[in-house]
Amino acid sequence: AQTAPQNIRSQAKKKAKKNKMERTKLSQVAGKGGPSQGGGDSSEAMINEIMVRLPAAVIKDIFDFVISEAVAVAAGNNHCLALKQDSSVIGWGNNDEGQITIPGGLSQVRAVAAGRNFSLALRKDGTVAAWGNNDYGQTKVPDGLAGVKAISAGYHHSIALLENGRVVAWGNNHNGQTDVPEGLEEVIAVSAGGWFSLALKANGEVVAWGYNGWGQATVPHGLTNVTMVAAGGSHSLALKSDGTVVGWGLNFYCQ
Repeated sequence: AQTAPQNIRSQAKKKAKKNKMERTKLSQVAGKGGPSQGGGDSSEAMINEIMVRLPAAVIKDIFDFVISEAVAVAAGNNHCLALKQDSSVIGWGNNDEGQITIPGGLSQVRAVAAGRNFSLALRKDGTVAAWGNNDYGQTKVPDGLAGVKAISAGYHHSIALLENGRVVAWGNNHNGQTDVPEGLEEVIAVSAGGWFSLALKANGEVVAWGYNGWGQATVPHGLTNVTMVAAGGSHSLALKSDGTVVGWGLNFYCQ
């Protein structure tokens, strides 16, 4: 069964060390005008090692599109989606699982969501379209699902908020992330995290369920007056009505 990686802390430490080395390299190139002593690599080669280079024409086309036609965007693990003014969808980035291959005929879209390697779209008629990786059923929209108000995509699971304030979830459930709490009602917003889920109720309270290995599904005691929630890979955020932000869960990077 797929569970949250038990070695995430080790992976995080390795990634942090790698990022620090890359930042050092970049600062040496940018700050000294050349490679570090004894390196032997050219500035261009070193920068190529740090970032992915795109043709200038492609970068310009993407930028022009985003600022002129997009009304909403979503970012997945390695892919992006944009909702255009004409209610159509465009995608770019990694397409190894078909996550940016927009279904033919998809139109009248009002919202998009990007998961780890799959995508969701909410049509104006309240129905949902999904495409990309379906190893855990995350793109198999439940039969008859309608009256959807909002959508959210996690690593391998999907959430839909209905107009009646109830929540529907599907996909990977190895950590209970699609086991919507019984009796959950009057929800006004949802957010799918790595292996867990969040819901914001009309009274400003937050409900969480799924994997809780780092406390990401343990809502802080006394948390009220919340107006917005966001779920990350292993941490959670809440925006309160007074403009302050509360965070909980994994804090290895001070997130």
